[in-house]
Amino acid sequence: MKKINIILFALGLIVLSSSCSDDFGDMNTKSDAVTNIEPRYFLNAMQQEVFANYQRNVNLYPDLYSQYWANTVSGFESGRYEYVDGWIGNQWQEFYTRNLQRSLAMDNMVGDDSNYTNAIAIKNIWMVYCWSRMTDTYGDIPYFGAGTGEAVPYTSQQEIYTDLFAKLDAAVNAITDGEEQYEYNEGYDLIYEGELSKWRKFGNSLRLRLAMRISNADPAKAEAEAKAAVNGPDGLMASNNDVAKVPMWSQGWYDYLHQMAWNWGNVRMSQTMSDYLYTQSKAGEDPRTPIWFTYNVEGNATSKEDFGADRYYGLRNGKNLINPDEVDNTATINLEGGYIDFVGDGSMDAMYCPVMFYSEVLFLQAEAAMRGWIPGDANSLYIAGVQASMDYVGVDADAASTYIDGLPTLSGANEASLKQLMVQKWVANFPNGVEAWADFRRTDYPDILLPEGGVSSSASVAADTWVKRIRYSSNAHQMDQASMPESLNSVEKDRMDIRVWWDTADTKTKTSGVMSSNF
Repeated sequence: MKKINIILFALGLIVLSSSCSDDFGDMNTKSDAVTNIEPRYFLNAMQQEVFANYQRNVNLYPDLYSQYWANTVSGFESGRYEYVDGWIGNQWQEFYTRNLQRSLAMDNMVGDDSNYTNAIAIKNIWMVYCWSRMTDTYGDIPYFGAGTGEAVPYTSQQEIYTDLFAKLDAAVNAITDGEEQYEYNEGYDLIYEGELSKWRKFGNSLRLRLAMRISNADPAKAEAEAKAAVNGPDGLMASNNDVAKVPMWSQGWYDYLHQMAWNWGNVRMSQTMSDYLYTQSKAGEDPRTPIWFTYNVEGNATSKEDFGADRYYGLRNGKNLINPDEVDNTATINLEGGYIDFVGDGSMDAMYCPVMFYSEVLFLQAEAAMRGWIPGDANSLYIAGVQASMDYVGVDADAASTYIDGLPTLSGANEASLKQLMVQKWVANFPNGVEAWADFRRTDYPDILLPEGGVSSSASVAADTWVKRIRYSSNAHQMDQASMPESLNSVEKDRMDIRVWWDTADTKTKTSGVMSSNF
């Protein structure tokens, strides 16, 4: 990432400040108040929103709900499903007053100019990703007409998904190789440097992700969209070179995992993560473990051998009172293990925030093949997904082969096979807590422990129940409650144990560790 991009990010915020404030009430401010700014400036800033305010928007919520990490701070109750508006409420506010406004500004400035067809198509693919994160977090949200100056009723998640599929189809097919097209280049497109083929592949792969997301809610639509994704122009991601991730500049200060897990020590590796890293293969320890994790001894990264431990141990999620000695004996992020997303490229990029791994795309194909929706052998694709993750993380080839040889084989289209697939997908998706939490809610795999300290007394989640969504922000209730779905239009009714549309089953219905709802 170039220094100019940081300046441009700041410039984007300054320009937008003339038409947007931090208050939710301004989410409907007309975006045509923005003066003419090149689209590349907006896309650059929109991509950086992935890790903006990361602690409050992601680490204290999806990262803990996915149980990649466990909270270490007594008094931080989000791991026990408590809503804190000053934390996760920012996601709602920032999306509608920043990301959506930039998107609409681009449409208003160049949306009718054929020389900007690719610029708008790429922006639209990115916005589908952003919209999917929003609706998967909250369920029904303001969608059609949002941000254009009028209060709008909340759109159902099913309708939103239908439109997101249509937008992806249109955007991927609109991208042209014509010479007169405006280009995102010279570091402005932080993900693919304006490479059109990679954007097509990402758009198709995102379509497959969303198709599998609705596999239980609308199987017929899911199958149709999965097939369309696989057959889209340029196909799906084809290697680790296609991974979608956003770099963080080495000279900047970023609220990301290096702060949460190492500098501040606010999270540690979870017990759930530790358990799965040591129980999946006959080979024993997952060879990704020491690359991802280490012990922190007086500020120094320390291997389990030097620490005197037989494995990398994690902290139980949802503790009410945190014992400092217990925290000291649990593993944390390894910033010296060689994993590129944690150590950067050795030059300008210090870390990378994941959007979509190639391994995830292989696991998505494996599940679609298991359901008979696309050609291919589910077991071969599942093994390929594990291998792709090993390669991306930087595992020695022999160690990866030994681990993979010790994994169970998928046999048939059934809950047990899906559970095995989803566990390996969950491990490979680390540290993408947003996606891991969505997968858990959709399939109810892997097995995730309830908070040890019980659900917070201030939470709107019933005891012995998993959190299923985030409630709407306090500003949304104060400013636009009349537009909300009737079943959620008060703080009392807006509960966090209410399932979103595509989450069709209750995790508590498992029998012998498996559901009966995915097939």
